[in-house]
Amino acid sequence: MTDLTTVLQFISDLEQSHPDASAYEITNRLRGYTKPSYTTTSWTVATGFEQGFIEGKLNQDVILAGELTDFGHFIASLSDQSLSDQMNQPGLKWSDLTRWTGDHTSWAGDIGSAIEIYRATPDKFKGLGDALDRFASDSDYVADVAAWAVGTILNRNAQMRVSKAIETYHAQPYSEQVRTFIQRRFNGILDAQVLMNPAKIEAEIRTATFAYLELSQNASALKQLMKSFTQKLRSNVDRDLLSADLLQGSLHFMAHLIHKANLAPLKFKPYQQPQAPWLGTVNYEVSIELSNKVDRLN
Repeated sequence: MTDLTTVLQFISDLEQSHPDASAYEITNRLRGYTKPSYTTTSWTVATGFEQGFIEGKLNQDVILAGELTDFGHFIASLSDQSLSDQMNQPGLKWSDLTRWTGDHTSWAGDIGSAIEIYRATPDKFKGLGDALDRFASDSDYVADVAAWAVGTILNRNAQMRVSKAIETYHAQPYSEQVRTFIQRRFNGILDAQVLMNPAKIEAEIRTATFAYLELSQNASALKQLMKSFTQKLRSNVDRDLLSADLLQGSLHFMAHLIHKANLAPLKFKPYQQPQAPWLGTVNYEVSIELSNKVDRLN
């Protein structure tokens, strides 16, 4: 682990060496200092910026807003948060694509990747929950929320430097950042410490994760399941393996959000089809406890 001052100084030095560069360019240049997997062709397509790997200077764990954060993961996710200085100009732009892929290169990609890896090599894990804990860890989710928050700051302040935006984010506790993320990214409704529309948020997370899996080049092990997949959750979730995986993945992320935002435990019935809430909910409840544990109630 390294200290935040060190990485901020590195970013500031890069900004000074490219004084005319936009936040979009700076964040994508910074990807070159994370790890090779964040500089592949897929990342070029998602961000519209080709950046080769240079060294792993930023591939570090850092305390950011009071939470252990995978900083390389944060930088990679931040590079795909619609930071183009041309985003407000007419016509089709890369920033239009990043508005859509931003979830896939952060939390939806983390959940989807864990599902892919688990289904490809199930013998290496105790279960999907184990794979989610490894490949969609708290430090990954913290990085995803931070990327969204810092990206929001930069998109609203075109002249702000990336290093300054990170400092601004760091000045507020993570619990406040998560509450803002729930409310603004998912239109979450909070009444004191209670999330009032959990089924809606779960449905959106499940939908985005499924979209990631459809697009993923690594999801060959799931292709046959997807051909007949309707995203419908039944009373016996074992009848639809992928549906159960997606629900478990979305609840895993929600557990992180509820726990870190210091919200009350939840019990609710998920929608049968996340994109068609009018079809109603399933006939069982799920619960999210403060311990971060997710249970299903029959």
